[in-house]
Amino acid sequence: MIMRLLKRLAPWLQDKEIELNHASRRVSISIDRYRDVSRELQEEIQRNNFAKYLIYEKGE
Repeated sequence: MIMRLLKRLAPWLQDKEIELNHASRRVSISIDRYRDVSRELQEEIQRNNFAKYLIYEKGE
């Protein structure tokens, strides 16, 4: 109810909400792409038996 009232009083708030939703989606897509690329890179390193020459830490 409060949000509806705010949106009526401040129409720019709706624009900011849409902008925030788009930014959130872009961040989610970027994180997913990073995970995929990281996984592909790790698989390629293991496939080429290159892993024994690398020193790396696992992320959380």
